[in-house]
Amino acid sequence: MLSSLRLRILVVTLVVVALALVINVSVSYLTVQTHNEEQIGQQLDAVANGNARAIEEWTSARADMMEAARDPVMGDDPRTALIQLAESGGFLSAYIGRPDGSIMTSDGWDAPGDFDSTTRGWYRDAVERGETIISRPFVDAVSGQQVVSFATPVHKDGRLAGVIGGDVVIDDLIAEVAAIHPTPSSFAFLSVDGETLIAHPDAELTQQPLTVVSDGLTPEFIARLGRQDATWEPLRVDDRAKRLAVAPIDGTDWELGVVLDEDEATAGLRAILESSLITLVIIIAVTALLLSLWLKRTLAGLERARDALEDIASGEGDLTRRLPEQGRDEAAQIAAAFNRFVGKMEAVMVTIRQSSESVRVAATEISTGGQDLSRRTENAASSLQQTSASMEEITSTVEHTAESSRQANGLAESASVVARRGGEAVGKVVDTMQGIRDSSAQISEIVTLMDGIAFQTNLLALNASVEAARAGEDGRGFAVVAGEVRQLAGRSADAAKQIKGLIDTSSARTEEGAAQVRVAGETMEEIVQSVARVTDVLGEITAATGEQSDGIGQVNVAVSELDRMTQQNAALVEESTTAAEQLKDQADRLTEAVAGFTLSEQAQADSRQAMPRLA
Repeated sequence: MLSSLRLRILVVTLVVVALALVINVSVSYLTVQTHNEEQIGQQLDAVANGNARAIEEWTSARADMMEAARDPVMGDDPRTALIQLAESGGFLSAYIGRPDGSIMTSDGWDAPGDFDSTTRGWYRDAVERGETIISRPFVDAVSGQQVVSFATPVHKDGRLAGVIGGDVVIDDLIAEVAAIHPTPSSFAFLSVDGETLIAHPDAELTQQPLTVVSDGLTPEFIARLGRQDATWEPLRVDDRAKRLAVAPIDGTDWELGVVLDEDEATAGLRAILESSLITLVIIIAVTALLLSLWLKRTLAGLERARDALEDIASGEGDLTRRLPEQGRDEAAQIAAAFNRFVGKMEAVMVTIRQSSESVRVAATEISTGGQDLSRRTENAASSLQQTSASMEEITSTVEHTAESSRQANGLAESASVVARRGGEAVGKVVDTMQGIRDSSAQISEIVTLMDGIAFQTNLLALNASVEAARAGEDGRGFAVVAGEVRQLAGRSADAAKQIKGLIDTSSARTEEGAAQVRVAGETMEEIVQSVARVTDVLGEITAATGEQSDGIGQVNVAVSELDRMTQQNAALVEESTTAAEQLKDQADRLTEAVAGFTLSEQAQADSRQAMPRLA
């Protein structure tokens, strides 16, 4: 938006003009509004006070008539005085109430027998206040008209002689109040003590509470506004903004209120504002037209410069174009500056063309060299990768051999431990066999002892048999026992002989086993010594294999590091080649961009002479 300089100048100027006019209109409006408010307040106050004074004069005139009739009414012919009072004051009826309760009227009305004038409101109010009073409006029972009663006390010789009263029809007064219209929608009302309506344009509201006109019309509000001079208060009546001024009626409890319509009161002010706004729009429109024509003519030179720059920026980029330098204003200065700028741009383009061609040639050579270096680096990296793979295989084989040596060494150590355990077991067997042999010798001795015992037992049994035979029949039972003992001794001797033979055989075999165990122990000792020698040899092989594995690992690490560095070099070469390619592309783009400008023949000849030559 607002991309055109002319449009921006036009808009800014119109905004400034509009702002100035708005400020002027606002100041004028506020000034007129202040005066208008003062005039409206004065007018409202004048209407309220003027009509209030008229009503006050009307009531005052009748009150004066009532007071002037005191002496005539108290004379010899009171009825005639009452009739004259009624006719001169326009009273519907004039009368006098006496302290005894009787009443005399100007129209000859005969009061009922139970009538007591002292109980009437007009009588009591006049006596209590001691001055002329005006009663609240009421509807006359005979005529059906709105009337008010004037009453004044009469004293004679310092004592109350009666109260003179008169009823006055206030239809004319109501009509006068209803006729008060400062504006078509404005109106006035007459009320008593700020509570009850006496007069209103709507006759149906008579004798109604004042709040039926508006909820804000309370006795306190009316009393407060009545005490203020030349002022008004805002009010809402039937949802319309109003202004209310209240003027109390001196000598009465009445007050006159004038309600002024806000819209109608400020209609002139709105008309001034509307006319000012219309004038503002017309001035802005005329200013826009005249300023647009003047800017179009003034900025024609800038438009030519713009068109020339657009020709340079688009199409063939003709740098041979020049603008006419006519006049001394800013447009002519811009044209001169444009011509100087285009001349410098042409020189810069020639220099850029030469430099871009040089950069393109150098970038081509760098790219070619980088590609060759990249291929050679990739070949070296491939050879290093193969070497690294071979070293890894050798390392794996050596590690496998070292692992096998470690396992064989572990097995040899286990066999040596087992052989030692076997030697110890054989030694224990030898000891056991020796113990068995000793036990066999002891058993042989015991068997020999048993054999001797069996022999002695046999001899004893034989002696017993001999003695039994000698005894004859008495020793027969003993002979039988001795025979049984001899048989047992014989069996014991046979068993001892068999046991001795078995023991002798066992001892011989034990001797043979002990000899064989001793030979086995010697053999196990030789085996243990051989296994220990094998374990030592395998340990030496394992240590040597570990040292070979560590050396090959170091060689492998060095090859891997060399391979990593070669890979990094290859990556750097690739990046250099890519950068050279990008540089070549940028040089080509720069050449194409410069070729988009049309240069003069002299500049092109200079450019060709300065072109670098390829070897």
